[in-house]
Amino acid sequence: MKNYFNEKNLHSFDSKGRILLPKEIRAHYEIKKGDILYLVPNLAGTAYLEIRTAEAWSRYYASLRRQDSGEKKKDTFRYAMMLKETATVDGQGRVLIPQGIRDACELNKTVAIVNMDIYIEVWSKENMEQKYVEMVRAFKELNDRMF
Repeated sequence: MKNYFNEKNLHSFDSKGRILLPKEIRAHYEIKKGDILYLVPNLAGTAYLEIRTAEAWSRYYASLRRQDSGEKKKDTFRYAMMLKETATVDGQGRVLIPQGIRDACELNKTVAIVNMDIYIEVWSKENMEQKYVEMVRAFKELNDRMF
């Protein structure tokens, strides 16, 4: 199956490791200069980066705290706290992604930026191409159930 994800989702890191968040995403999350974003690598399966606004991070953190006690909660909490980093949005809407996070998430020069409505995902083009077949299957299955 050929991968047909939209080229408008593809963006490039600049020489300093910054990505420009698309205007539509900045508007959706009301992101402006000086805002702090929370970066968390998601390494379960195909690696990608999750980016949350301060408000979204607070909701995520509160939801995590409400989970039943146990090792899964502790491990999830440890994971998120150990790997999360923060970044400040500059005046042009760019975010510096630290090299360690880029490496962990396998992010190279060209990335796909996806608005997930409550957070942003950043995928390497190659990992997104691998994920594409699963996305098409999931879309078909859910779409068929809804209609």
